[in-house]
Amino acid sequence: MTEEEIQKLNNPANYKKRTTIMDEYINIVFKMQRDGINDDLIYFYILKHGYSGNQKSLWNYIYCIEKNNFPDRTPMNPKFLIEWSYPDDVIIIKRNSLLKYLLTKNPKTKKDETIGKYINKLIEKYRDSSIASFCNGIERDIAPIKNAISLKVSSGFVEGNNNKFKLIKRIVYGKSGLVNLAKKCFLAFLSKRPSFNLVDLI
Repeated sequence: MTEEEIQKLNNPANYKKRTTIMDEYINIVFKMQRDGINDDLIYFYILKHGYSGNQKSLWNYIYCIEKNNFPDRTPMNPKFLIEWSYPDDVIIIKRNSLLKYLLTKNPKTKKDETIGKYINKLIEKYRDSSIASFCNGIERDIAPIKNAISLKVSSGFVEGNNNKFKLIKRIVYGKSGLVNLAKKCFLAFLSKRPSFNLVDLI
């Protein structure tokens, strides 16, 4: 490159800025952050005043404006916004919390009292609703999950590759009974026996 071309690099071309749906809200976000207003209030304020774009993009804009102009501000975690927007009488039970509750077998470990108190009420209340299959699934799986990790006859969780027997046990254990489990395991290994005859199964 010549000396003249190198100097031109200091003055980049004036490219036309692409317009975005956030253009009319950027100054509002900046001024509200400058005035010390919390990010969650800014978020809902923009939504209330006509923003119709992607909500995740809105949050990213709020975060970037804050990070580049007000680094000392404490950013709001968007994961809590949904919980904060629920009425006070709404009880939130998260999927990971439900799984943790079902899998905790140490009596010294404190469980989520909310789940223990309301899980049965949830199943009864919505058994005949549009989420009936979800409730039936919870009710059907609670006992197998507890049995699979707590009973003495269980080998517990298995890391790595499962052999055929443990694979069958995981699929049917607690749902079809020990008798049916034994039959399935017997059939799975039947082909390995010297006296095996496929015609006998027909």
